[in-house]
Amino acid sequence: MNNNESVTEIPEVSISRATILDLETIQKLNQALCAKENREYDETINTDYPFTEKGEEYFRSRIESADALVLVAKEGPDSVGYLVGAIIEPEDYRTIRTIAELENMFIVENYRGKGIGGKLSKQFEDWCKERKVQIIRYVASAQNIEAIKFYQAHGSKKVNITLEKELEVE
Repeated sequence: MNNNESVTEIPEVSISRATILDLETIQKLNQALCAKENREYDETINTDYPFTEKGEEYFRSRIESADALVLVAKEGPDSVGYLVGAIIEPEDYRTIRTIAELENMFIVENYRGKGIGGKLSKQFEDWCKERKVQIIRYVASAQNIEAIKFYQAHGSKKVNITLEKELEVE
């Protein structure tokens, strides 16, 4: 979406901090994200990850951590999106003291382009500001042009590009 496109708001959508009762919902939404990423950008993404022991541990720890924020967007009883972000350790070679990463976010397809992602991101940014975070990092698949444009429209810029080379191994 560019800055000239209008956004159709959905006023019935509420955003709240996730509790452990939202764990399975977040896992299901993340599974949908993993499936989309696997299908469209990276076939090595494990679509079952959210329900693996490590996946469940990751989401549980993020929900329970004071240094992480997990948000759920709901329309009535239906969950239509989520965001997971956390304060992370900056690289040793950088001069910044505090950095956070928006680790993953997903909006159900029928709800995209309606301002929900922007609201989730803004709440994460506000949470980061309260914690004196200097930089927020956003990670997206290089081919996910929509996500990259979304993050750039919300004030981020490209800093690093990660390249991978697949090797044939016998």
